[in-house]
Amino acid sequence: MNTEKEELFTKKRLLESAQLAYQKEIVVYTDFLGLAEQNLFYSSSREFPSVSYSCYGGIKSAERFCIAFDGREAFNGLKQTTADEYYLFPIVCICITPSSLKFSEKLTHRDFLGALLHLGITRSKIGDIYVKEKQAYVFCTESIAEFICKELCTVKHTLVHCEICIPEEEELAPELKEISSTVASLRLDAFLSVAFQTSRSSLTAFIDGGKTYVNGRLAAKAGMQLEEGDIVSVRGKGRFIVNEIKNMTKKGRIVVSINKYVS
Repeated sequence: MNTEKEELFTKKRLLESAQLAYQKEIVVYTDFLGLAEQNLFYSSSREFPSVSYSCYGGIKSAERFCIAFDGREAFNGLKQTTADEYYLFPIVCICITPSSLKFSEKLTHRDFLGALLHLGITRSKIGDIYVKEKQAYVFCTESIAEFICKELCTVKHTLVHCEICIPEEEELAPELKEISSTVASLRLDAFLSVAFQTSRSSLTAFIDGGKTYVNGRLAAKAGMQLEEGDIVSVRGKGRFIVNEIKNMTKKGRIVVSINKYVS
């Protein structure tokens, strides 16, 4: 399936979920959406029926999330709500632990994701994966949780066991590195240069190539202005939050700080 067909299929699936919520006045949940799918949703939001929606991925800082379309109240257009706890998202967290910590390999995010996909599970059923030392916490749809716990026995060459858990938000809080610097303006490419410690011109390809997202929306222009709280994701590079925009120096540069996710 090529990219255009994939986008049409995703958009159709999202529209059908929203329309079902609207017509039956119920809550309908989607599977997990990646950055490209999130951008597709945001960019076509005018085509959706007048329902509210909420996004959640298991914890508040999750990059991949599900959408709850709520058709129980009428709105003038699509409306976002933030009361994630109001919805019973069918999301489960599974803790994957080596059977023998002493003899286990050093396993990465890619290793855990690869093992899950090898079971025949589609990517849309799996949310974020958090690797903490030798354990991994995987968010997935409730419908496949028991299957994973039963069938996932090895990751790479390491024997593992799985169990459903309810982790505290703090347990999975990402490790962040604060970086302070000065920029000539609040342009996206200026922040990328601060985050990834390289020239603005060398990062242009990540914007022009459709690999840069701000708050889940595709960033098409290097000159896009950022604000405090914006979350920037760059495929192949990493992710950061605009933490603070401070004062201006005597030379007219702006003092800023970002929190960069440490992989």
